[in-house]
Formats: sequence, C-alpha cells, structure tokens
Amino acid sequence: AQEGVLRAFADASPLLDDYRAAVRAENVSAEPQLYPGSPRILAQLLREQDGLILNEKHPEDARSLRGTMRGMPAAIHERDAYELWLALLPTRTPRGVVVVDPPYEQTDERARITATLAAAHRKWAHGVTVIWYPLKERAVHERWKHQLAKLRIPKFLSVEHWLYDTDQPGIYNGAGLFIVNPPYAFTQALPPMLEALRAALAPEGHRGEISADWLR
Repeated sequence: AQEGVLRAFADASPLLDDYRAAVRAENVSAEPQLYPGSPRILAQLLREQDGLILNEKHPEDARSLRGTMRGMPAAIHERDAYELWLALLPTRTPRGVVVVDPPYEQTDERARITATLAAAHRKWAHGVTVIWYPLKERAVHERWKHQLAKLRIPKFLSVEHWLYDTDQPGIYNGAGLFIVNPPYAFTQALPPMLEALRAALAPEGHRGEISADWLR
C-alpha cells in the first residue's frame, strides 16, 4: 500500500482523481484503510442497464467474494475461468467486456490464456477483452507477446508499466494489460494517464518505463 495506492493519494495529478474516488467510495475516512478489489471497482462503474458476472474457482475464495459483493448486482460463479470465458460468449447484449485477472500461479497459465483468447475471438470478434499480467522477467514476457501476436487479432493493444529502470530479479517489476478492441477514446486518453501513473508510482531512485503499443 505504501508503494502503491498511498503514493497515488499523495500525488496531485488530476488524472488520478477517478481512481482516488473509486478507493474513497469504499472508505469512511479520508485516508484509505480499505482497498477495493477489481470486483468492487467494476460494480461502482455499472450503469442501470449493465450486468456483472464474476468468477472464482476456489471454494473458500468464492465464499469470500460472495460476502464482499453482498447487496451488489453481481452474479457469482464457481467454475474454471477458461471454460466459463468461452461458455458466456457471445454475450447476450451487443456490447460487453471480459476482464481476465488470473493469479499466474500455474506454469501453463499464459498458454491457457493464449488458447482461450484465440477461441474467444472466433466467437466474439467485436468484443472488448482486457487481460492483466504481472511484469517479472522481461524475456519471458517478450516470448509471450510474440506468441500472442501470432494469433493475428486486429486492434490488439499492449500496455506496460515497468516500475524500475532495470529488471529486479525475483520481485514484482510492474504490471500491464493486453486489450483487444480498446475504445478509441480510451486509447487517446491513455498516454497522459500512463505518464501520471509513472510519475506517482516511480520507486525512489528510478524513473520507470511506460509504453502502449499495438501487437497488430
């Protein structure tokens, strides 16, 4: 928290105001004590006509998720995420977004994401898909990007935020997003937002590195 959310709260950039507002909405005091996970943030963004479907495979974590989302308009599944991803496509509504946020604890996680994304795109080529990933070893990540580029998916954006000027072995070096079919307004607003995040979260003695590049 000291190196992340609290740094963002100490920063003066108005570009981070929406993020700070999402965290404040889950807290009583001005200084945040609770951090909302992505399900709570997504629930805040729902319009009246929107629906939210969440999934957690592990029973204990699924119970925690149900408790966290009690009273909120969300359907919660307890299934294999890759099977559910394909089962719910195409969506019932004309527009939708799939957020993929795995723990990357399994050695085949990236391979399963790649295969499922390929199948999902065949079923739902116009939909928006957002895949979060941690940045640890640069060589491993570059190999994965190369495999994803081979899928030949149009409008495939890679967004990366490296915290350190050089790779730090064995620790979390940053995070990124793969985004299929990102909305035009989002891509236009992204460069200044990334720069604001880089400036706010740069560890002492490091400038950090940001990028937003098309795989296709």
